[in-house]
Amino acid sequence: MGIAHRSHPLKMKNKNPMPETQGVDPKLYDKEYFESIDGAQYFAENKTAPKFIYAVNISGLTTGESALDIGCGRGDLMMALAQIGADVTGIDYSQEALDIVQKALAKQTAEWKHRIKVLHSDATALNFSGQTFDYVFMTDIVEHLYPSELQKCFEECKRVLKPDGKLVVHTAPNRWYNEFGYPLWEQPINKILNRLFRQNLLTRPIRTEMDLKVHINEQTTLNLKKYLANTGFKSKIWLGSEYVVPVKKDSSITQLLEIFRQVLCHAYPLSLFPPLNFIFCNDIWAIAKKT
Repeated sequence: MGIAHRSHPLKMKNKNPMPETQGVDPKLYDKEYFESIDGAQYFAENKTAPKFIYAVNISGLTTGESALDIGCGRGDLMMALAQIGADVTGIDYSQEALDIVQKALAKQTAEWKHRIKVLHSDATALNFSGQTFDYVFMTDIVEHLYPSELQKCFEECKRVLKPDGKLVVHTAPNRWYNEFGYPLWEQPINKILNRLFRQNLLTRPIRTEMDLKVHINEQTTLNLKKYLANTGFKSKIWLGSEYVVPVKKDSSITQLLEIFRQVLCHAYPLSLFPPLNFIFCNDIWAIAKKT
């Protein structure tokens, strides 16, 4: 793959019982999966979810620059990038994802859709020449790659990035939130509020059945920084959260309850800053450049 130096994969604890013999089965990423994950409602309404808008904004990408979207999924981020004038290539190893992208693009009439190209490809073996892209984006794919796969993927990102290129990463959940903040604080409080106010607040299991199948490498900020450093990247990493905004059709009582819940469950806004953010923030962001 044209990689000059390949370091040994990091040895990190893998909480998923699946053996690291091969990647996650691409058949798990079916239509139902893509209609249920974060941002699906925005996508259905031909809008861009805040997470993808944020990814574009922090990247600094400008018109005419090239971007690779690894694990492009429905194509949310690709379309956002194309709309600001980027030439975007998206790859995914789920054929269902690529079919969704093609159908979404077929409905578009805007000129920017011609800036998008999608390919069926593996994140660990990118079929591109070295120093091809100004930006590489990895949104919500890190947690789906086994440790050795993630190591190879980052090495490939480094290879295909231009000398001054940037790697933009988002991964969720933050493992410390999933293991401490949610089960020990947020989930019990939501159950109490449900009983007191007859609400239907989030009381999901710590990991759903699907999470156990596909989230085989959940990260902390420290783990992610080690991966990036080990593959030759200098990175800036931070934590954030997408707090629920009450929709306008809700009653004023419901809106007030939601605001109260955010303060109570997330210690908002104190949880946006250390040390509370390490257990109350669910989203990990990183921008990395080659060393």
